[in-house]
Amino acid sequence: MLSQKTRYAIRAMQHLADRYGQGPIPLTDIAEKQNIPAKFLTVILSELSRYGIVASQRGKDGGYWLGVPPIDITYGDLIRIMRGSLALVPCASRFAHETCKNCLEEKDCRVRALMLQVRDATANLLDGVRLADRIDPVPAADGLEAADDLEVG
Repeated sequence: MLSQKTRYAIRAMQHLADRYGQGPIPLTDIAEKQNIPAKFLTVILSELSRYGIVASQRGKDGGYWLGVPPIDITYGDLIRIMRGSLALVPCASRFAHETCKNCLEEKDCRVRALMLQVRDATANLLDGVRLADRIDPVPAADGLEAADDLEVG
């Protein structure tokens, strides 16, 4: 699951993407509209600024804005920055690979084989969707119905 910090980061970046080119957006505006605690948001935006995808200006007319165009930022990028990996288990990570403790040899592990497929499918999806892309909200009931229709062969 995504951490609360990662979800806040995504919502803050969506907020900035929706206002791309409008100049600095006050922290209080982002925090209020996205329901993110201001102190936590400050930490998140500071971390994102270290990667150059968020810029800021202090002072009365200050705020935050995207440091790069929203077309150049994928959701995969954001999750990797905030979480370190898209993989659900450490042995399936491309960039933060670790051998799992108390597990089988990787060459014999069917869980790892499945998680590699999950990671690749997740990466394909998240790396193909950019902050500039329109994403319409889906009512909660629709998402649950789709999950209920999942068939395992």
